[in-house]
Amino acid sequence: MGTSQSHSLKTTPQWSAAKKAMTSVIKDHGNAQKQSRLMTAFGTAVGDGLYRGGNRGGGGSFGQAGSRALGNVVQFISDVRSLGIGGAIDSLGLPQEEQPQTPRELIRVICGLTSADSDALHDDEAAVEAQEKLLSMIFEQCDSLADIETLLQQADEDTIDGWILDFEVEYIMEYMGGLFQSHIFDKNATPETVCNEIKQWLRSELDNRLADEMHHINVFSPEGKAYIDTLTARILDIWQ
Repeated sequence: MGTSQSHSLKTTPQWSAAKKAMTSVIKDHGNAQKQSRLMTAFGTAVGDGLYRGGNRGGGGSFGQAGSRALGNVVQFISDVRSLGIGGAIDSLGLPQEEQPQTPRELIRVICGLTSADSDALHDDEAAVEAQEKLLSMIFEQCDSLADIETLLQQADEDTIDGWILDFEVEYIMEYMGGLFQSHIFDKNATPETVCNEIKQWLRSELDNRLADEMHHINVFSPEGKAYIDTLTARILDIWQ
């Protein structure tokens, strides 16, 4: 389920309930009600460990690395739109010999900005995996950095909002997948299949619940940056 490493679930009643909710999803593929219950149980299990903005120092909060990763992507898009691809790369402050020359090299550089925190390793892994998947998807048809500049400068607000939601879906599923991967295998299910079913449902739910709200927010503004900083918490709160 996802590509993050498998991690051990905490032994608390809340995580036991989340594990049972995942079992129900595995047994009844595509059941929206059970997928919704999984999100409720997952959010409850994360509990006070859910990042809600502000202090970025230490801790093991789920959502902190995701906020950092998504913020880096949105900032880079903003820089390309205002400075061009060359100016955006210059703003990263890299030595000349380390500046990316291809789309793949650029993806590695941006993902490298989401540095690992030893206290929140699983969160960092999930964030980097989601970030790489998102950028690979966005730049899929780009053969050069010039193509990326054209793509990002021409992207409309709805497209960028869609990319943000795509990241959140990947991030949540990467994090959840690292926790439940072994459990899914134990149930003789395929993590990739289970993951894709939940992703499709979750992406549709976020479109229905957040797309209109996001349409009224400039994600490049201070208000938009604050919104993105707490977006993972906003999403999990939907099911609480």
